[in-house]
Amino acid sequence: QPKKINTQCTEFIVMAEGGGDCRFFKVGEIRPANDYDFNYFRSLISDFSDWRKSHDKNGVTVYSKEMGKASVKMVKVRAEFKDVLPGTFYDVIHDGKYRRTWDENVIEDVDICALDDNNDIGYYSMDCPIPLKNRDLVNQRSWRVTGDEYIVFNHSVAHEKYPPRKNFIRAVSYVTGFLITNNRNHGCNVSYISHSDLRGQVPKWTMNIGVTKLVPKALKKIEEAAKKYPQWKEKNDPDFKPWIFPQQSKLPRVDVRTLSQPSLPLGPAGEDANGSVEEPMEGNSED
Repeated sequence: QPKKINTQCTEFIVMAEGGGDCRFFKVGEIRPANDYDFNYFRSLISDFSDWRKSHDKNGVTVYSKEMGKASVKMVKVRAEFKDVLPGTFYDVIHDGKYRRTWDENVIEDVDICALDDNNDIGYYSMDCPIPLKNRDLVNQRSWRVTGDEYIVFNHSVAHEKYPPRKNFIRAVSYVTGFLITNNRNHGCNVSYISHSDLRGQVPKWTMNIGVTKLVPKALKKIEEAAKKYPQWKEKNDPDFKPWIFPQQSKLPRVDVRTLSQPSLPLGPAGEDANGSVEEPMEGNSED
């Protein structure tokens, strides 16, 4: 019998309280993902201890889980999509060039470097509605395909070429990712996990409410993009898929042992390490 993985250990990562048996990525940790990391991610998908259902409509179910008084909730979404093959959904998640055609919030999406065939580091910045400042992230992304199962997840790191930027608040992803499999309707089943913090002056209760409402819409948007992807890809370098064929990758390959790993630049609440300050938002309670 495999050892049961402690699915509470993300809390130890976030709150730095120690304990637990978790060896999953800490925020800021750069290394190739291993079997434990992928098994831990699967455990987040399969475990429903202390999860609360908050949305169940049109084939999309949303759950949330408390992760401590000082932290935003972890969110889990399960969805069934017809007429979208799992490999196509997986391609859409990876394809940064295609993302610019359907993600109206993207400002910049840059692949910085690769650690190996299944791990890279990238920068993403996004437009946020007024009165929020725009957000950006530097994440390590890890992926693996095993039979009909596709997994891709990320966590926040720092990279010296992409320090905090003026007029951006650096958000944090503790763990965010997808597990995609076949379903019986010639489509795919998608499980999505996110434990992220926009930081700044957005109240935690506002984030917790907002994410449970926005994530289903975001997944539906990816579904619609996936339906159009085969036709788009046919006209846009159709054979170029370095996430499947790593020999195609044009990213500089770095040795993690020689890679500088600066500390994650997190300032006080509402302020990033570059001094970008966001005005507080009104409201102090969660329904």
